[in-house]
Amino acid sequence: MKFNTKKIVLFFITVIFLLLIFFNLNFEKLINEIKLFDIKYVLLLIISIVISLSFRGLCFKLLISNTVKPPLKELIPLCLTGAALNIFLPVRAGDIFRAYYVGSKYDVDKIKILGAVILERIFDGVIIVFILFLGIFLFNRNELALNLLLAASILFTGGFFAAFVIFRFNKTDVICDFLNKKVQSLPNVVSKVLSHIIKFINNISNSFISGFEVFKYPRKLLFVILSVLGIWIFECLCYYITILGFHLEVNWSVILFIISFIALASMIPSTSIFIGPYQVAVICAFAIYDISKETAIAVSLVEQAIVTLTVSITGAIFLIKNNISYKEIKNK
Repeated sequence: MKFNTKKIVLFFITVIFLLLIFFNLNFEKLINEIKLFDIKYVLLLIISIVISLSFRGLCFKLLISNTVKPPLKELIPLCLTGAALNIFLPVRAGDIFRAYYVGSKYDVDKIKILGAVILERIFDGVIIVFILFLGIFLFNRNELALNLLLAASILFTGGFFAAFVIFRFNKTDVICDFLNKKVQSLPNVVSKVLSHIIKFINNISNSFISGFEVFKYPRKLLFVILSVLGIWIFECLCYYITILGFHLEVNWSVILFIISFIALASMIPSTSIFIGPYQVAVICAFAIYDISKETAIAVSLVEQAIVTLTVSITGAIFLIKNNISYKEIKNK
């Protein structure tokens, strides 16, 4: 019997989070909480989801506009499809798919487009740090939130400056030339193999770093940041609408913690649909305001279900329209 180590590890991570969720959980209260959701808010929630991902399409267009200019009406459903694939496949496969799709359709460097996608995610992280900062210093200096802010600041703010420095002072050619000269002193067969590897790494690195070219254009960089801010404003609005649907009387600042906690929790490896980390993130955010676990889980399940259905249906239509097989994507 063949074991898939990665799947086993992801399964156990998910189980750990599920145990945290189910510990001392009142199932009867949870079901009653879910029943409280007013379905008339579903349409508003769907609209907010689509607008949020429309801003992601705009951001993506700005980041790759010097390389290729796909129409926004194509990039918005592509980003919805990417969001769906991120839910159902590991390692942010939807983001990789976006780079692969644009590169293949428009015959441009896929690695460069992937570099732009990764930079987009770094911008996401910087905005998340900003949202978490607002929540902490304007409303509630919770210890867990402070620790997360420190970790996120190091990761994303550091990533932003690292990306800028790497692009601005790209020394890939110099480093690879130096390594190539060093391997020439080795036996001929070994030096040839290593030279090919160094050349490959050099080309890939330069392609990837060239995806950061938005740093050359301050005005475009500003619009990218504003579009990412738009993404997360409407992400916050999604949860605000969901909370309204449950007729909860809570401080709206809880949304800042929910969104930032979920964004950070989604980085934790788990099985499909982010079941586990997603719910624990919302439980932790609600706990800051002494809101029950059952209410937190009910809110997270409803919001997550509507998001998943919205992006899945849109993604399926996009794949069918473009004659792309989900199974083929998964295998690749």
